Amino acid sequence: MAIYFAYGSNLDARNWREFCARHNANPKSMQPIGPALLPDCELVFNYRSVLRSGGALNIRERKGHFVHGALFEVSDHGWEVLDLKESVAAGCYRRISHMAIVAGGRTVPVVTYQVTRQRTEDGFVAPSDEYTGIVRRGLAAFGLPSHQYEKAAVNERAESEVDSVFVYGTLMRGESRHAALERHKPAELDAAHAHGRLHATAADYPMLDVHGDEPAGLVRGEFARFPDTGPVLETLDEVEVFHGYARDGHEYVRTLLEVVTARGARRLAWTYVAGDRSMMAERIDSGCWRTHRAASRAVAGAESPA
Repeated sequence: MAIYFAYGSNLDARNWREFCARHNANPKSMQPIGPALLPDCELVFNYRSVLRSGGALNIRERKGHFVHGALFEVSDHGWEVLDLKESVAAGCYRRISHMAIVAGGRTVPVVTYQVTRQRTEDGFVAPSDEYTGIVRRGLAAFGLPSHQYEKAAVNERAESEVDSVFVYGTLMRGESRHAALERHKPAELDAAHAHGRLHATAADYPMLDVHGDEPAGLVRGEFARFPDTGPVLETLDEVEVFHGYARDGHEYVRTLLEVVTARGARRLAWTYVAGDRSMMAERIDSGCWRTHRAASRAVAGAESPA
């Protein structure tokens, strides 16, 4: 069963029930799962809804940003109702595939709705007070912040909520690919750790797993903060061969993890975790790739013939 990511009026249970009642549909065909984030997207009002008497929410691409929303289980009947509510047959919205980020940095394949290109306007379309009330009520029901919506509703761009990345392998200082990070001149670079399971691979680099069933441990790496993460992520996506959330088959996937810096600060940071888990070899119990690599080389040296 496909998982639905909602970011607008469909967050509000009352609005959903009222729509279902008008169209003789079963409101239980959509059941909430919980909050999630839609990465590399932002909210925008560039669609005019006749039914809403003003603007209705849309999403557009924005590297390094994310949209607050919630996940729902949807039955086949529920998808039919959602398509009707989003006026898919009339060419207003369309379904798109994406990935959402949930607790612990896990990523989940989802389907959400985006306004079609032909219905997108060049300028800002202000929402009605009624529509704003519906979305605010839905956000509050899931305990989600409303600042992204409030900014979009007055045609302002919300500031990015994440200004840093966490690296734990070849992108760290002194390692083979650190130059890709250094070229963007980090405003802060500090030792840090996150929770997960660090694994070796057949190649000379590690892989962080956040989806496994084993207990998570501390993974040691570095925290780098930047004035603008967008250009940094453009570079690192290329380094890690990550082609975006609408595609699958990645070796690594970019996600968000809570990181604790050496100074004790807790920060949310972008990082790259295992996409193809079949590549993972033995777990690195120390959580430190440098320590593991040094030990492996020492063993290899001791075993080589004199």
